[in-house]
Amino acid sequence: MSLQPLTPPQDITWTRMAFSRDMMDTNFGDLVFGPKWRSSLAVFYYIVPPEDTADGYPNSRIVYLKLTSSITGYNPSEDLQAARTAAEEAGTLDDLQRTLWDVIISSGWAATYWPCLGAILQLGVYPNSPEGVAPDDYPFIMDFEPKKRELYEQVTQGSEFLAGSAEKLSTTKGSTNTQSVDVSGGGSFLGIGLSASTSATWQQVDSRTTDTSRENRETQSHSTSFSQMYQLFNGYHLGTNRALFVVAPRPHTVSESSQTDFNLIDGQRRLEGLQEVFLVVNMPKSLDGFCIQAGLDTGHQVTVSTARHLVMMAPVHQPNGGPDPGGGGGGTGGGGGDGDAPVKQLVVTRRVVQACGTFDENGEYHLRQVSEPRPPIVVGEIGVLGLPTSSMFRLAATAGGADGRDLRVQVADNLNMLQSNITRGMLNAASAAEYKPRPFEQTDIFTSLAASAATSVEVPLGSLVAAGFLSRREAQQLERNKILSLADLYAQAPSGSDANAIQATRMDLMRRLLARHQG
Repeated sequence: MSLQPLTPPQDITWTRMAFSRDMMDTNFGDLVFGPKWRSSLAVFYYIVPPEDTADGYPNSRIVYLKLTSSITGYNPSEDLQAARTAAEEAGTLDDLQRTLWDVIISSGWAATYWPCLGAILQLGVYPNSPEGVAPDDYPFIMDFEPKKRELYEQVTQGSEFLAGSAEKLSTTKGSTNTQSVDVSGGGSFLGIGLSASTSATWQQVDSRTTDTSRENRETQSHSTSFSQMYQLFNGYHLGTNRALFVVAPRPHTVSESSQTDFNLIDGQRRLEGLQEVFLVVNMPKSLDGFCIQAGLDTGHQVTVSTARHLVMMAPVHQPNGGPDPGGGGGGTGGGGGDGDAPVKQLVVTRRVVQACGTFDENGEYHLRQVSEPRPPIVVGEIGVLGLPTSSMFRLAATAGGADGRDLRVQVADNLNMLQSNITRGMLNAASAAEYKPRPFEQTDIFTSLAASAATSVEVPLGSLVAAGFLSRREAQQLERNKILSLADLYAQAPSGSDANAIQATRMDLMRRLLARHQG
């Protein structure tokens, strides 16, 4: 048997396979671009030449995939405008609904940037013709990079260590294993705790360190240290036909006072920018082609000026099994404009791209684009226990000495605990089969936000009865409680002996007002 010649390494020539088509701007010259704050996906592929893998994998094709995600915040205004336009064209809005919809569109929350606080990436590889293909004959993922990202906080009078991979990624001569470089760095305070290391990564990590104990004995007097690990990126399901990646923001650290002051600027950590994953796929030659499906889930905290409307409509879901601070969805959220409501509510949106292709008799791969669902689709609504941050930070900004430091430490702890609750809620929502995916305007959170907009709509109860949105019995009960208009009904949380009945009426009425549009 002749030896396979070793060829010089070469850059991978990627071909785009699937992408978020709604992000393409096809109207040149109109001075208007597409949506800015909407996450997107793209998948690229490269078929390794068969002669490069003929000896090691004679019965397989080796395919490289690159999954690229652009993680941004979410702004619902463009989706709501499109939904309203569709309802107008369908003729499903009456005058009262049209007025309410105008108020919703002009509400401040509809144009607010909702930052991304957590993300989950998924990619699956499938046979082009799955009929008769056993699971053992499916394509499977042999390797991917990165596998994990972790933040190591080593405290030696305060330092932070971040481990990550360099941007350069290569494969070995066998074409199925990845190589990357892990780089760790550190800082020091008053000459204490300076360190750095570099390690080369193949399928296992080989670490090389330098003994600096003698130098430390000559330059340092006293030192103590301990470390904590925060997971920022984790990959799962290697060896199957799908891969899952969980991405979390970097936590706040409070090792030293100057770092704390800088760290707490702008509050919660956000996920912004590009995240790329490289995958090596083993494709049996018996398959005539393959398909891919990639998805990106992003969690966004809903931002409004008055938080109490968020919990007046929808039941609060506590992902950690804790108590319901919103009174089962019927109480006020409190907090006002400070944003420190007992309940923080999030929507989880999903983007999906799909594509298929087949191999011809010469081994050339021919793409076939597949339609994608309407973007974005809401796949979860989360309510997590909120903790005070904004008001405490204002106090910490003016307090000095030990008191100010203690406050900053408490704010950082609260932010990290809130982020932990959000991440846990994201994982729960992603695996919750009982939530049916839906457009944003059909969510409970949107209904709740619409209720906050209704406080400015002065429509008498009689008009609601005449239009069929409210029964005469419901109107009489509201009038006994001095509620005479739509604005009165949603201006404040109900109280008294009829509180539960009024709460039910508020929920039912808002859903009736939106039902014709949603239908």
